[in-house]
Amino acid sequence: MLRVNGVERPVSDAWIGESLLYVLRERLGLAGAKDGCSQGECGACNVQVDGRLVASCLVPAVTAAGSEVRTVEGLAVDGQPSDVQRALARCGAVQCGFCVPGIAMTVHDLLEGNPAPTRLETRQALCGNLCRCSGYRGVVEAVQEVVAEREALSAGDSAQHDGDEARIPHQAGPGAGGVNPSAFESPGAPAAPGPHDQPYGQDGGQA
Repeated sequence: MLRVNGVERPVSDAWIGESLLYVLRERLGLAGAKDGCSQGECGACNVQVDGRLVASCLVPAVTAAGSEVRTVEGLAVDGQPSDVQRALARCGAVQCGFCVPGIAMTVHDLLEGNPAPTRLETRQALCGNLCRCSGYRGVVEAVQEVVAEREALSAGDSAQHDGDEARIPHQAGPGAGGVNPSAFESPGAPAAPGPHDQPYGQDGGQA
C-alpha cells in the first residue's frame, strides 16, 4: 500500500526490488515521472517523499510504504495545472515535454523552501535536471513569474484584510449620540464641553 497524492493506493504483484518509479508508472499508472537514466542523474523521475525531493528511480518502493508520495499529477489544484505548471508553459520551458514533470517537481520543491529565490538560486536548484531543449532560460523566467504573481496576490489579500478590519469608533457618552467630539480635536487642544459636562445644582437639575 502506498499513499500517493493524498490517496491510499494498493500495490499488487510487486517484488521487493522494484523502484518507486517503476511502481508509480507500471503498477499505479502514474506516468508523469519519466525514466531518463535509471541512475538518479537526470531529474526526470523527481517526486517528493514526505516533502523531500528524491529521484524515484533510486528509491526502493518498499521503503516508501507509510510515507506520503507526491508526483507531478498531484500538483494540480481542483483539476487545473498549478501556477508553476502554467508559468512553465507560458515561458516556453515546455519543449519535448520529457523532462518537464521532473522540472515542475523541482521548482515546486524550491519554492516551498524558498518563496523568492534569486536567478542563481534557481539555477542551482535545477542543476540536477537535465534538459536538452529549453536551455533553462524559460524555466528561470517561469520561476520569477510565479514569485511575482504570488507576491502580488499576497499583497492584494493583505490590503483586502486591512480594509475589512473591524474598527471601533470613539464612543459618545450616554445620551449624546453620534461620535465623541474628541475624535475631531487636535492633540493637546482643550476638550469642548459636552452635554454631560454642565454643572448641576443640588436638586440634580442644571445650574
